[in-house]
Amino acid sequence: MSRNFFRLLTRVHKWAGLIIGLQILFWIGSGVFMTTFPIEKVRGEHLVSEKPAFTFTDNLLIPIDLAMTAYGGQVTSVKLISIAERPAYVLLGDKGSRLLDARTGEDWTDLAETEIRQAAQKTYQGEGEIASIAKLKVAPKDYRGDLPVWQVRFDDSAKTRLYIDPQTADIRATRTRLWRVFDLMWKFHIMDVTGEDNFNSWWLRLAAIMALLFTLSGFALLWHRFVMRPRPKRQRS
Repeated sequence: MSRNFFRLLTRVHKWAGLIIGLQILFWIGSGVFMTTFPIEKVRGEHLVSEKPAFTFTDNLLIPIDLAMTAYGGQVTSVKLISIAERPAYVLLGDKGSRLLDARTGEDWTDLAETEIRQAAQKTYQGEGEIASIAKLKVAPKDYRGDLPVWQVRFDDSAKTRLYIDPQTADIRATRTRLWRVFDLMWKFHIMDVTGEDNFNSWWLRLAAIMALLFTLSGFALLWHRFVMRPRPKRQRS
């Protein structure tokens, strides 16, 4: 093989090593960032309170047997819960999950904006105030759950966003500025900038190809250095 070929192979080895080195830098840097913060803080658990226990003392609840009849199928479990300080039955059975108003027996309807606002204010433990509230039918970048969902933005320094279930007022997700940066670092760490668990991205393919070229060219250069290159003859004294 000509000398020019191995010169070209040396350049390929250097450029492939540079690209792989940058990826390793991203990998280590993102890993250091992610291990710096407790995962509870990243998830914003300190910004929301647990749902309080509830008791109903009135006698206006419909009997459980009547609620099971309204289900219209084979019921396997019934649970009484509180939604915006109103009682509701959660029925599970062969027709899936169904939510009924425990006072009327009718299907539970989505909560109004005022009820979502009140639920957010009671749950939120930060120092900000509600800046905006909107019912979303298209998922934003920092939310990957079910739709529709209520998004409640707060004007605190953490840029907190609560994503709230429109029927139960449960907190589906808590997002902060730290979470969004953490999510970006995670994408760099696993080489998936789309966030869609895509294992065929151009970035991953490029890194794989460069790693292969770096390895093969390295072996070829070693073989050229220690096998093909003529050794200098020792001078006799």
